[in-house]
This record gives sequence, structure tokens and C-alpha cells, in this order.
Amino acid sequence: MTKRTFYWAGIIILSSSILLLLLASLLFNLDADETIQQTVLIYDDNGKILGGAPFPPSLQIPFGTDREGFHIGDKLLEGAQFTLGAAIVVSLLSFVLAFGIGVFGGFTKLKVKALSHKFFTSFYFIPQSIIAYNILYPVIWEPVQGFTTSLTERIIIEIMVLAIIVTPTTAILISNETEQLLGEEFITSARVLGGSSFFILFKHAMPHLKMRLFVIYPKIVIQILLVIAHLGFFTLYFGGTDVCYEPFCDPPKPFIQEWSGLMGTNYKELGLSWWIFMAPMLCFAVTILLLNGIAKCIEGLMDTSPHKIERNQHRREVIAENLETSKRADPFHLINRSGDA
Repeated sequence: MTKRTFYWAGIIILSSSILLLLLASLLFNLDADETIQQTVLIYDDNGKILGGAPFPPSLQIPFGTDREGFHIGDKLLEGAQFTLGAAIVVSLLSFVLAFGIGVFGGFTKLKVKALSHKFFTSFYFIPQSIIAYNILYPVIWEPVQGFTTSLTERIIIEIMVLAIIVTPTTAILISNETEQLLGEEFITSARVLGGSSFFILFKHAMPHLKMRLFVIYPKIVIQILLVIAHLGFFTLYFGGTDVCYEPFCDPPKPFIQEWSGLMGTNYKELGLSWWIFMAPMLCFAVTILLLNGIAKCIEGLMDTSPHKIERNQHRREVIAENLETSKRADPFHLINRSGDA
């Protein structure tokens, strides 16, 4: 198996794993007969109670149950479409915005570019979760009088806000990649021959830039997943936080069964029934590992592409030729000790 075949196989397997999980979640939620299983008590053959919820992971209940007896595996499957779907949609929207801004920034030579670059660079040092929390708190946290927006409206607002928050850092990355590519000799030759910016972008730049863009997209999805997870710890759940202001109420809870809500509402279980918290966190971790593996495989394809191998071979030949030339040259001059001319 060649390296390129190995990397292609890795991309297909890892991407298929995420898509199959998303598809299974969609089918689970579309099936009206499918409900989250609940096991409150377990009996033996004689009808004697053997135990009550929460039950730890076992062969019968792989992910265990929560304190109400609901199967955590069913909850994770139901919430996958919201968590993964939101991350994919937000990342796609952010990617489109960042691509437009980044490519424009790579081509432009205006003075405002330096100013905007410095402004957007500040987003590298400000935690995106903190920005998202301050913007989304009035939208997601239920007020005393109740929500004036619907669940769909809150989801749309959250998707737009998260996309805008992630866009600046991605735009800088694409701008730097574009600017670096425009410095290549074949781009300079195209400019000399009178090629327009649009012609250079689509004819010369995009064939080389597209693989780098494919590497960027999984990393954006990882960023979004981390922000959504952090918001869950801040009790801001995707789609809204259901807050009760009456006495003797339950703690704030999510409106939908998504992974960040399952983590945020159960983090206190880590020292008690650890599986209730660890199961959704494991889903986040595995998804991020799969996405990171996709990015690494794409980078491997870039390193083993014929064009890059040819360029590297040409560079090695040039370096070897320069070394050989320097060895043949005689940099020393004979000095007459007697001082004769």
C-alpha cells in the first residue's frame, strides 16, 4: 500500500464514521416509534429487585443509565444530529465567510489590510468561548417571563453568532495562505502576461489552494465543537437553557438532548456515577480525534502529491548543484610571504 492510498483510505474511513453517526442520529429522530429507553429497576427471575438506576455500563446497557433510568446511549444518539449537525453547518458558514474575506485580503494591497490584520489577530488571544458566552447569554438563557423566541429562532441566531466569532482567525489563515501562494514564480509570470485577479485565482491559485482549504475545514469544526462544549459548562446549552424561577425547582436544563447539555448538567456526577458525564465527553473526544485524523491525512496527501514531490526534487537538485559548484571553486588566494609582487 502506497502512502497516498493509505491517506485516502484514512480520509474515507474517518469521514464515513462521522457521517454514519450523523445519519444514524437523523434516522433515530425521524422514527416516531423510537424513544429513549428507560430502565428504573432490574428484577431477577423470581421478581426480586436487584438494583435501581443509575446503572453502570454493561453488555445489556453499553453506556449505562442516568439517575432517571434513561439509557445514555439513546440520549447520545438522539443528540448527535444537533451537536454534529450544528458544528458542520456553523463551520461551513464560517468557512464561506472566511474564504471570501481571506482571498480578498490575500489579493489586496490596501493599507487597511494591515489594520484589519492586527485587529483580527487579537482573536487568537481572546477565548472564543468567552466572546460567545457574552453575546449569546441574553439569547439562550431563559428570562423570568419566558422566551420570546422559538427554538428554531434561537438555533439560527446561535449558528450565526458562532460562525461570525470563528471567522476572523480563519480569514487570517486563508489570507496568509493566499498571499504566500501569490508569491510563487508561476503566479508572477501570469501577472506579467496580463492575467486578471479572477483568472489567476481560479486558474492558477485554486488548484494549489484547495487542498490547504480542505485541511482548514476540519479544524474549524473542531473549534466549533470546543466552543459548544465550553458553553455547556457555562450552562448555556445549544437551543436554549430551560430555567425555573419557582422555589424547589430543578437546576437549569437543555431543551434538546445534545452533547454539551448532557455534559453541563452532569459534570457533578464525575465523582459519583462517572459514566453519566464521561459518555458525552468521550463522544466529543472521539469526534475531535476523527476530525484531527482527517486533517492529518489531507496534509499527508499534500506532502505526497506529484507536484510537491517534483518541486522538492527540483529544490534538492538545485541545492546539490550549488554545493558541487562551491566545492569546485577555490576561495583561497596564495599570499607571498616575502612580500614580492
